[in-house]
Amino acid sequence: MVVDDLVWQSIEPWMIEIRRGIHRHPELGLETPRTARLVETTLDELGIAHSRPIAHGVRGVLAAERRGPALLLRADMDALPIEELNDLPFRSEIQDRMHACGHDCHTAMLLGAARYLKAREAELRRPVVLMFQPGEEGPGGAVPMIEAGILDGVEAGMMVHVDSDLEAGVIGLREGPAMGSCDDFRLTIHGRGGHGSTPHQGIDAIFVATAIVQAWQAVVSREQDAFDPLVVTVGTIHGGYRENVIADRVEMTGTIRAMSPAARKRAVSRVAEVADGVARTHGARVEFVLEAGYPVFMADVPWTQSARRILTEELGPEAVREIPPTLGVEDFAYVAERIPAFCIAVGIAGPALTTGLHSAGLIVDERGLKAGAAALAAMALRS
Repeated sequence: MVVDDLVWQSIEPWMIEIRRGIHRHPELGLETPRTARLVETTLDELGIAHSRPIAHGVRGVLAAERRGPALLLRADMDALPIEELNDLPFRSEIQDRMHACGHDCHTAMLLGAARYLKAREAELRRPVVLMFQPGEEGPGGAVPMIEAGILDGVEAGMMVHVDSDLEAGVIGLREGPAMGSCDDFRLTIHGRGGHGSTPHQGIDAIFVATAIVQAWQAVVSREQDAFDPLVVTVGTIHGGYRENVIADRVEMTGTIRAMSPAARKRAVSRVAEVADGVARTHGARVEFVLEAGYPVFMADVPWTQSARRILTEELGPEAVREIPPTLGVEDFAYVAERIPAFCIAVGIAGPALTTGLHSAGLIVDERGLKAGAAALAAMALRS
């Protein structure tokens, strides 16, 4: 069993040190040169061959001489534009940047798994491809790496992601629809300005905006199947000049999250249609701009079931749980559209946790790193 090997006693603190080093120097989007160099240096030290399919993405390969299709293990490397608000000794040293989604942990776990697998490389039944990806938080690094050939010769894949709803040491799995789709939008409402004392002489863009927001929520609650989740969220809204002026223009931005391709397609269409219809009712007009995002992440059912069996045997039944789907999104969904794939959710909740992912106060229980790395290694050795 991979978790019983004494080698983890040296790998675990090594992983934690790598994670903390990455945490101190967060990088955004596709621009992750420092992290990519750290990954390459570490792979060199481990004797693992590697290349760069894209500028700051790294591909490593174990057991390259094995015949047959490969297994893909993926970790992402980018951070978020958030100012870190905690006093950890290894807190971010770069203003307005933080690893608030745990990608520092993901990279460290995959390197930990690579170190373990290198020591047992002779036992691998097929090649193992290590995918260190930039840009998961946007603009999206999976597609460029796919286009550069990261999936060539690959039969199946898996990713790892920390989960602040699971305690450290616990692994979560979900088969079928696992993560939602995401489409962001910008809506501009054009009304007609006027004096606040004579609203009937203008077309109040703020009033129209409120009517549109209400109507969108009716689409969710009255048109959408309650067992096929959909969320329409308005995140920003800006308009108006002062208290006694009828606003002639409002801009709002938001996101549409769905759990099935059909719901996604219909929701995008209805959000635009409803906005236009409500605006016309009040004599206004709208401009709707959609920015298509990541698709629904469909975790392959047989592959996930196989993982549940293997990980239960390796980690113990108390350490493997079924988790609900989430409308959080993940660009590994593009990989899952092409090959069987799933996500290993790694618990990182501990006594110091006060806030969840994407929060300026996130504190990870680093005991979770061993479980995540061991899960990746187990799948590589036994699948």
